[in-house]
Amino acid sequence: MKTIKILLLFILLGMLGFSLYKINGIKKELNASEEIKEELIELVEIPEIPSEEPSFEVDFEELKKINSDVIGWIVIEGTQVNYPIVQGNNNSYYLNHSYDKKWNSLGSVFVDYQSSNDFTDHNTFIYAHHTKNGSMFGELYKYMEESFYKENKTFYLYTPTGNYEAEIFSAYLDSTTSESYNQSFNSIEEFNDYINLVKEKSNYKTNVEIDATKDKTITLYSCSHESNRQKSDRYYIHAVLRSV
Repeated sequence: MKTIKILLLFILLGMLGFSLYKINGIKKELNASEEIKEELIELVEIPEIPSEEPSFEVDFEELKKINSDVIGWIVIEGTQVNYPIVQGNNNSYYLNHSYDKKWNSLGSVFVDYQSSNDFTDHNTFIYAHHTKNGSMFGELYKYMEESFYKENKTFYLYTPTGNYEAEIFSAYLDSTTSESYNQSFNSIEEFNDYINLVKEKSNYKTNVEIDATKDKTITLYSCSHESNRQKSDRYYIHAVLRSV
């Protein structure tokens, strides 16, 4: 009996030690991600987030010296989103690699590998992890509430070829198998039908006008944090790009 108790004690101590090891590892990855972010912000000298017309540009030449996969920068007021956007040759690599291509379970903000790298497709998906500390896309859930949307109707997207104010026109929770998960359209009519579809799904009305013949959209996509969610649930935040 005594031997069994000692064995159980060692097992519990081992489990505790492993848990502490994992927690410490996660903290290190969080710190590393934030350090890289701060270094990049300092490097490109991005000033405070503008409230109206952005009057600054990101130095993409300097960013690409760090990582040639960088294709943009995204800033969402009212959240921690203030990150470079990368694009790999698949949708797996940046799920667990940071902007400097080092292993990090928090991953990066990245564009679907099948999309054009200049956001000229009808609809471009931008991915990032949901995190408990709110980093990456951990605060997209805020857009599920109309009150937050009313205070933050737009966000900013900076690219080497031009800067945009992204005007949100739909926000909701749906599955990975949803018709909303679509970035390829055979005609303007199909794209227009898609716009109407996702507008209908929105948690609230936005009254944003979109011209399917010329406008380009982006979709922010991340796991949800809902307590009763299914593993396949995702946040969908759709926005139309307006040049600034």
